[in-house]
Amino acid sequence: MSCLALVYTDPLSLRFLKGQCAFWKQNKYEVHVFCADSYILQDFGATYEVMTWGLSFSRHPTAICQHLKSVNELTYFFKKIRPTIVHANTPIAAFLAMIAAQNAKVPIRIYEMHGLPLETASFPAKEIYFSAEKISCLLANHVITVSQSLRDLIIQKKLVSPTKVSVMHHGSCNGIDTEVEFNPDLIDTTTITTLKNELFGSISCPVVGFVGRLSPEKGIDELYQAWRIVEQHFPLAKLLIVGSLDTRQSISPYLKTLLKTTSSIVWVEWKQDVAYYFSLIDFLVLPSHREGLGNVVLEAAAMKKPAVVSNVTGLKDAVVENQTGIFFKKGSVDELAAQMMFYLQNKHIVETHGLAAQARVKTFFSPTDVWHSKLALYRRLEQETK
Repeated sequence: MSCLALVYTDPLSLRFLKGQCAFWKQNKYEVHVFCADSYILQDFGATYEVMTWGLSFSRHPTAICQHLKSVNELTYFFKKIRPTIVHANTPIAAFLAMIAAQNAKVPIRIYEMHGLPLETASFPAKEIYFSAEKISCLLANHVITVSQSLRDLIIQKKLVSPTKVSVMHHGSCNGIDTEVEFNPDLIDTTTITTLKNELFGSISCPVVGFVGRLSPEKGIDELYQAWRIVEQHFPLAKLLIVGSLDTRQSISPYLKTLLKTTSSIVWVEWKQDVAYYFSLIDFLVLPSHREGLGNVVLEAAAMKKPAVVSNVTGLKDAVVENQTGIFFKKGSVDELAAQMMFYLQNKHIVETHGLAAQARVKTFFSPTDVWHSKLALYRRLEQETK
């Protein structure tokens, strides 16, 4: 039996492992999960019956002393459990885990890239991110990207050679569960009616949805400005925002106040049962400046909801233009407003795109297909290192 160490920084990211741990155990891997210590990690270990290791991770790039401590902790634990594979996710976890795995002489080191922060970072942070990404890619035996456009970008930026990086199946880190978690047929319609009444005071008003962390790079500023244009033409429409503030890159206090006080906007904190909130909306909007893939777009698609998205890395892979959603130019308030109004004016197109979006997710983003692609990679790398 091979030992597999899966590394994350944020415990909330463990949702991307849903279903995977059982799959790895079925395929004769002893699973160990490393993450910042929290009750979420402890519950995860108890629920999925895997070993968990709580570390003192920090998600802030400049927390140098904390990062050195984390490298030492990881090195110690890797030497203790002797993993065959260390598979680390997201930039900071990967950077620290690749160094520690190299120190501990772990034979297979995999970096799964969920996005590229340097794409939108400004100097000097961009240089720091570039150096860290370069080191992570050099120390890894293999790099996985969650989308083809992300793979193209890191090759273009010379972070990794083309032979060393791949996309699992058609992309995504864990696929989309369209059978249970994001299945509109399992949503209780009475609950939806009640929830819509509570939030909007009406069950018939058009609703546009945003789901994700609230930060400038998610395009929240542009979304607010575009929405003020939309509401002039569609005074009955509502904008539903589901998400929490990003403590690393927060929106301005002024914008926060506007989001809370604008009558046509309803803002609720992040919800675990997000499928119910997808059921409330007519379509999703995601004006991000960058994404790894745009997982939330695929989740909404599974619920028959198309999306209006910026034409950026990751989102290019999440939407098929004029089939499962529509694009606008990144940062363009006028284009974003125009595309939202186009959908609000054309409900039949929204429904057609929603059905096509659901069919595409079911066809190309099955969790088991993604897992089997990762298993094939593991087996190949294990064979090569014998």
